[in-house]
This record gives sequence, structure tokens and C-alpha cells, in this order.
Amino acid sequence: MSTARQVTANQLSSWLAAQEAKSHNDLIIVDVRERHEIEEHGKIKGALNVPFRLDPVMFAAGLSDLNKHGKVVFQCMSGRRSDEAAIIAEKLGFEDVYSLEGGIKGWNGPVQPFMNNHSPWVHTVFDAETETAQYVVTDLETKEAFIVDPVLNYDPFSSTVHPLLAKTLMQFIEKYELNVSKIIDTHVHADHLSAAQYLKAELPSKPEFWMGKDVTQVQEVFGEKYNLTRDELKPTGEQFDKLVSEGMQWTLGKNIQCSVLATPGHTPACMSYRIGDAAFVGDTLFMPDIGTARCDFPGGSAEKMYQSIHKMYNSWPDDTRIYVGHDYPPADRPYRVVTSLEKHKKFNKMINESVSLEEYKKMRQERDSKLKAPRYIHPSIQTNLRGGVLPTPELSVHDKKTLQQFFKIPVRWMSS
Repeated sequence: MSTARQVTANQLSSWLAAQEAKSHNDLIIVDVRERHEIEEHGKIKGALNVPFRLDPVMFAAGLSDLNKHGKVVFQCMSGRRSDEAAIIAEKLGFEDVYSLEGGIKGWNGPVQPFMNNHSPWVHTVFDAETETAQYVVTDLETKEAFIVDPVLNYDPFSSTVHPLLAKTLMQFIEKYELNVSKIIDTHVHADHLSAAQYLKAELPSKPEFWMGKDVTQVQEVFGEKYNLTRDELKPTGEQFDKLVSEGMQWTLGKNIQCSVLATPGHTPACMSYRIGDAAFVGDTLFMPDIGTARCDFPGGSAEKMYQSIHKMYNSWPDDTRIYVGHDYPPADRPYRVVTSLEKHKKFNKMINESVSLEEYKKMRQERDSKLKAPRYIHPSIQTNLRGGVLPTPELSVHDKKTLQQFFKIPVRWMSS
């Protein structure tokens, strides 16, 4: 009979100490206790909760987005459930798996009290074409799910839009019989077309489509830029089912608490969503070695970006998992989309806790002055301002029968 490899509390403490100098975590602690146990007794800081009593399919699902090549430590109250979980993980292909000897009862390190931050299951689908991360965020117990920042495929050479990635998301949702109640776009994206309306129409649950309330400011600005009439683009936000305001609170499933912060800076309408112990920040923070998103779009502001990120730093627990909207890695590292808020506070190259507002503004403005516009900015904005709907079809002036759709591209003559 196979047995789980054990790690002592002292060994785990030394492994965690070694992580403190890194900008991302190679070690993952999976707490397999029930949620009420965490509420009562607290948890080891940064531990991800995947309750062991889930049915085997959903327990395996809760582990499926973890790195199978990295070090994973399972932990429960006394060690029995974590032993069983570690054996299951090895059968699932995890290579470096341990069970914490004695569980939380034998743990001699700090225990963090519960802070309304139960763990959702976060499944990532990464689009390498636009370097965009899209997420399915699920309560493992009830199977209620949200979709965050879904992508429509766009081919600029053939001028075609197709739902390949969206269908991949739907297949995943069908596989696990998830009930999608909300689709959330963190802001009006300028680098990819939103698949929100397509998914809303295709999913049987008919989820609500959420957008930050200040989308109306973005609609006003770009309605003028693209010379759109108010009939063509109503700048009222009515294209979305719910306009979200800072301070809203709700739940995913029965007890995963959700809230939202207004985080303008990249655009006026950027919102960042905390869903349990995971937060989805769109184009506000990038990975620590990249910094933050640009602030030179209309309505953007480096000062507001600085204030927005410090609002996150001051509002959320340090071990909140920060999921970014994009990653643009240097050649010497793979794509990564998540690290903790604490890692950003310590290591973000543009906006860690020791960087002043003036230092950040200088860095951000120097960087923005060298950036080109995103490749797909015109089709993306014209689609996403409409809530993920392509431009209104036009009747052909030639045969008076054919309907066609067009993206506009503003042109300026540069004499030198």
C-alpha cells in the first residue's frame, strides 16, 4: 500500500522562508479541510483550499490548474486527509508531493485568521495570439461559475471573427457541468474582442454580463473618435446587463465572498474583482517583473493608476492571488499569470511599496512614450464598446441587398 511522503512543520517553515526572496511561489500548500474548519481555526498563509470531501471528479478538478512539476504540500487538521490527498495527487501525475505531518495541529508557524477569503477554483485559458488570460472561476461545491475577460478570435488578414476560444471555454464548462451566472469584463479591452455576448447567447444559463459603470466615459470618448452617432453607439452603458460600482458585494456559490474596487488608471472604467482569495485585475497590475499596464489611453492616468494599486495593497489580504489580464514575459521565463499581492508589494518593478508617486509617474510615462498602439485596437474597441457586438450591418450601396459589417480606422496625415 502506497504512503504519502511527509514533511515536518520545521521543514515546511524553511521552504516557505526560501520563497520570500522570489517574486512568485514555486511551493503550493493545499488545505483539504472543510470551509467551516478554516473559518473556525484559520489557515496557513497562502494555502489554497480544495476540500477533500468533494466528489473525486471535482477534487481532481480543483487541483488541475496547479503545476504538476512543482512542490505541493497537502495539509488538513491532523494529517489523515492530507495523506490520502497526497496519494491521489501522485496518481494524477504530480511529481513532488508531501503531506504535512500532524496537520494544522502540529504546525508551529503562524496561523492566519479567516478573512472572508475562501478559495474558488480558477481555470486559465491563455490566448498566446493576444497574450491574454481568460478565466473560469468556480465554486467547487455548488459548481456556480463566473467567466472573466473571454476572448473572440480575430484574423486581421481575412477580416474574420470566430469563436474558437469561446467554444473551448464552453466545452470546459460542459465537461464539469458548471452553472455560469456572470460574465465579467474588467474593462473595455483594446487588444482583443470580447466573447461575452457570444457566450451569453450560447450558454443555457444565460449569464449576466457585467462592466464597470464608468464605461460610459469610454463610450463618449471613442464614440467621437470613431465618428459614431448616438444611435449607433448609445453612450449609456445599456449594452451591459449590470454596471458595477465600487463597494458592491455578493457571493459565488454559498460562501465565497466577492467584492469590487474601482481601479482607474489604464482606462476610467477599469474594475478589479476579489472573488474569495483570488482577484482579477485586468490590465492594472501585470506580473511583478513587468510592472503595470500603460496609462496613455484617453482617460488614462499614471497618478490614478498609482492610487488604484495602493488601494488594492491596503484593502486586500497579502496572500490574495492576483490574476493578471496579460503577460509579456522576457525570453528567459515562461508565461505566468498569477502571484500573490504580497509579492507585488515587495517586488513589482514599477509600483512596489517603496516606490513614490513621482518615481512611478516618471517610469510609466517614459515607458508609455515608447509603446505602439495595440495591434487590434480599432476592432477591439469598436466591438467592446458595444458590449462585445460587432458593428451594425450596412446595406450594400451597390446591390441594395447584401449586408456587410465594417470596422473604422481613423487616419491622420503626418507631413513629417
